[in-house]
Amino acid sequence: MKKLSYLIILLLFVPTIVFASSFDITADKVILYNLNDDTILYEQNSNEQTNIASLTKIMTALVAIENIDDYDEYVTITAKDFEGTNGYSKAGFSIGDQVTYRDLLYGILLPSGADAVNAIVNNTLGYDAFIDAMNNKAQEIGLENTSFSNPVGKDATDNYSTASDIAKLLKYALQNELFKEIFTTKEYITSNGINLECTLYPYKDILDIDMIDGSKSGFTRGAGRCLASITTLNGVDYLLVVIHSTTDQNYSAVLDSITIYDYYNDNYSYQTILTTNDVIKTIPVKWSKVSTYNITSPENVELYLENNTSDDLVINYEGVTEIKEFTKKGTKLGTITISDGNEILYTADVTLDYDISYYNPFVFGAGILIGLFILFIIFKIIKRKRRRRRKRR
Repeated sequence: MKKLSYLIILLLFVPTIVFASSFDITADKVILYNLNDDTILYEQNSNEQTNIASLTKIMTALVAIENIDDYDEYVTITAKDFEGTNGYSKAGFSIGDQVTYRDLLYGILLPSGADAVNAIVNNTLGYDAFIDAMNNKAQEIGLENTSFSNPVGKDATDNYSTASDIAKLLKYALQNELFKEIFTTKEYITSNGINLECTLYPYKDILDIDMIDGSKSGFTRGAGRCLASITTLNGVDYLLVVIHSTTDQNYSAVLDSITIYDYYNDNYSYQTILTTNDVIKTIPVKWSKVSTYNITSPENVELYLENNTSDDLVINYEGVTEIKEFTKKGTKLGTITISDGNEILYTADVTLDYDISYYNPFVFGAGILIGLFILFIIFKIIKRKRRRRRKRR
């Protein structure tokens, strides 16, 4: 039934289409990572500065986590925590509620609560110092096209980022265990009994949100529908940021993300290109009891590729064409590369991986000298015999 509903949505969904590779999405700023290899699989306008709506709260939560000593300490929700929150998502806290910092962090990342944001800011660094901490953290991480002027994600000329920077921020934040735990949670009950649900939950009956392991959404008129998410499909860890999906449907960024994940899961996979000791090339060996040496792959090589394209790859060895006498084990011989057209997908150094038995130069030299001496004696004997023959005549 879920798949049928999903198909109906795809058929009825009539947005402004941005054609990307072999899939259609509405987001015009996108970046997709394969986290296994830390490589970019797809990007579109990923370095273009834009409003980022509540994706801002990824940084808000990270700064909060790094400035709280006890996550289970209680704070009281006050009227100040609701200032400037009209028109923005709220977690559902009320004035006078006694909640923990942990509750507030879940309130920031799951329902994207502006009330939870304000409560965190007001009870930790204070507004101005908190914004400074967000921008300092952005510089520390290396977010070169990012600026924060508010912790909620309100549209502002000095609150902006890029899909690429948000991806970099999320990769950094996920290294924090508490952030990752909250980010990958879809439902949480606070210490005072409030049920918090992630912003994907309203679409659980029409979209396959189980495909997405963790996410943070956002929406403003300036940013459009946004989603930063992660998932693992068939052993591949992905991280995806979509910004400025159409506002025609509330779930457009979620649908765009599922479309991209589906496409790469269906059409790409890890493929074995080389296995350890596969012979790449055979070269001669000088002054050895063995005449040749096999250049082999130093490891198993699996590459994430479009399905059925591995046969088009070129495997090449560049290096010495002959192993000279007395070359020692561990000596670099050359380099193996795997390329797809002009793009190099893999490179590895090749070294001599065992000791070759060479002829002993002293024995060989002595043998030559003895041979020459024997030839000299034979020549002398022959010469004497010739002289004797002449005298007899």
